[in-house]
Amino acid sequence: MSRVQHFPYRDLPLIRCEVPGGETRIARVVNGGNSRQMGGGIEIAEDVRYQWTTLYDEILFIHEGSMVIRTDGREIAAGPGDIIWLPEGATLDYDFRGRRCAYFYALHPVDWAARHGIKEP
Repeated sequence: MSRVQHFPYRDLPLIRCEVPGGETRIARVVNGGNSRQMGGGIEIAEDVRYQWTTLYDEILFIHEGSMVIRTDGREIAAGPGDIIWLPEGATLDYDFRGRRCAYFYALHPVDWAARHGIKEP
């Protein structure tokens, strides 16, 4: 049985995350070690742009700063308090050039990378 866990912001284990075109910092605090179903954490991106296709369902909650996502011929500008839904298979162009953004993410399934035979970025 899992236990309720608390992850204070000041103690988040932020690590470098290599993305095509640069890097972000990410704290994957809900992961296969404490959940069988979903993953979640916080990611901080600054002055980077990269393309990605989601291999999972994901929800983003913008905590601070802003981001631009281009997908399906449209542009989404998101800021603090905004929520973004990304269904599996969404092709995205994340744009953080000239800006910093900290956002919470929740995704399913937690083992998406293993299911696709890849390592998480």
